[in-house]
Amino acid sequence: MEANEIELRCTIELLAKPKDTATDALKKILSNIEENGKKLEARDVEYGEPKKVEQDFFSAFATFKVRSDPTTIFNFILDYAPSTVEVMNGGDVRVSIADLQGILNDISGRLNQMDSNIKMFSAKTVILSKENEELKKTLGNSKNK
Repeated sequence: MEANEIELRCTIELLAKPKDTATDALKKILSNIEENGKKLEARDVEYGEPKKVEQDFFSAFATFKVRSDPTTIFNFILDYAPSTVEVMNGGDVRVSIADLQGILNDISGRLNQMDSNIKMFSAKTVILSKENEELKKTLGNSKNK
């Protein structure tokens, strides 16, 4: 392992339908990690058997290791949001002020974007709920005529 690298063991989980697509979707995600990260390689990959959870959806997971510099690791975690992260090795990891500032700005920006998305979806849900109630009333009134 090179100086200033962190090695993680991670798990990524997903829901898929039908069952056959679960492991294929995980393989595609792991392939994307390697393509997008360029400094990341998913190693020691283990796939769990997909399990039915509800309404024909299947829960599947993959556990794997990645190793890279702190900035690449932080970006990987922000991009792929693994459900578990275990630091395997790391020693004395150093991050420059410029890299730390970039990481913190990325985190802040993504949190703000998520907050904005949540507010937008919440507002849309309220609007759709009101429209649904109005439609029910309209349909109910037309049936009573």
